[in-house]
Amino acid sequence: MADKKVTQLTALTSVANTDLFLIVDDPSGTPVSKKVVVGDVFGETAQTVFSSINITANTSASSGTTKIGGNTITFTAPAGSTFTAGVIINEDGFASNTRIESDTQINMFFVDALNNRIGVKTNAPTVAFDVNDSRIRIRGISSVSSSNAAAEGWATGEIGWDSNYLYVAVGSTGANSILRSTLSGF
Repeated sequence: MADKKVTQLTALTSVANTDLFLIVDDPSGTPVSKKVVVGDVFGETAQTVFSSINITANTSASSGTTKIGGNTITFTAPAGSTFTAGVIINEDGFASNTRIESDTQINMFFVDALNNRIGVKTNAPTVAFDVNDSRIRIRGISSVSSSNAAAEGWATGEIGWDSNYLYVAVGSTGANSILRSTLSGF
């Protein structure tokens, strides 16, 4: 290997965790050749395979963009991760489903991209927002003083409650655009 230029070396088509990178430490000062194992750079995974990676970054202090493209990207952080500028998933609008797992639920949050539906604890939502559980919770109490949705600042389809009633906005303006049902014990 000492008699070959880097450009003459055979290209590696798949990377294993035990493969080495050659690093030149302090190239502007006193260069020293060192090595680093792929597993130390990308984490100890069973296999590190990239079908394609395209990373671009804007290095200005106020903004930056990083794009990674490929068939499957797995991002693992030992203590969790914090995204301070937000995360956009599927910005190009492909019919590609998105799933978030919890420790015991494989489909804790599922986006059915083809049908524009969200499932909680289901990967087969049948309506726009489908919760596969026996209960849902609305934490805030609604203080409704009239049946006029516009006066109350409600939109058609909003649901609320207080200790006496369950409210549903069935219209956007006028009297009786919010209907209520009395709650009673059993």
